[in-house]
Amino acid sequence: MRYVYVAVCIAILSMLAGCKGGKELTVSGPVPPAAQSHFETLLASYSPWTTFSSKGSAALSLGGKGSLSTTTQVRMVRDESLQISVRVFLGIEIARLYMTRDSLFVIDKMQRRYVAGSLAALGEQLGQTLSLATMQEAMLGRIFRLNSASAEWRIEDFEVVESGSSRWSLLPRQQDARFGYRFDLNGTKLLSTRLNSADGSKSVVCHYGDFVKQGGSDNFPTTMQLALMGLSVPLSLNLRYDASSVAWNGKVNVEKPDLSRYMRVTVTQLLKEFSI
Repeated sequence: MRYVYVAVCIAILSMLAGCKGGKELTVSGPVPPAAQSHFETLLASYSPWTTFSSKGSAALSLGGKGSLSTTTQVRMVRDESLQISVRVFLGIEIARLYMTRDSLFVIDKMQRRYVAGSLAALGEQLGQTLSLATMQEAMLGRIFRLNSASAEWRIEDFEVVESGSSRWSLLPRQQDARFGYRFDLNGTKLLSTRLNSADGSKSVVCHYGDFVKQGGSDNFPTTMQLALMGLSVPLSLNLRYDASSVAWNGKVNVEKPDLSRYMRVTVTQLLKEFSI
């Protein structure tokens, strides 16, 4: 069932969202006062949260292999769990991504199969450190540090590049030797997150847009346009939150799926079938 592509695509992003400590970027001197002020304003705009939930939609393009659309439900408990449910007609769930602090599951309910693994084991296979905290921050349109399991930042962790007016960028000083990443902002709005391999052959780009006010800030994105380039099948995934359904800090039920009736397959088997 091709709808599981949506969950697989998000799973690939979560696998890419991590890295071991790498080389240091060249330090260009003390942080300018204006950049310090920008950074403090950005962090102050991030309202504290314990839970998040929203309904939405997803549209996936598979290069020359067609496209598909579906509805989604996102539920998160901060630093504990993330669940993305993929649904079709009448709200029937056909795929699910479920992530905890130490494990990742992708369930294909139509084919009754699933992929599961510890983040530590997946990290060893990928040569990366996978983090639930990173994935959660990315889903909320916030900056993150790939080599950190927490959502704590300091201006000293980044190189600041100002582009004039209210445009500026953050480049983490500690980068992996195999790829680099950056954040491009307009004021406190995160416009894009970019990851590029050192040789330029692969990239992951996420553009954020349609910002709405949440709490005391107006920088919560309701759309995310994800593009994975350099794979055998270029993937493009547009995620949209229904702003009217967004709920913060309420009661959210996220349960580990019952996998007793499903067949377990390996990541390699699933990706080979999808020609990824």
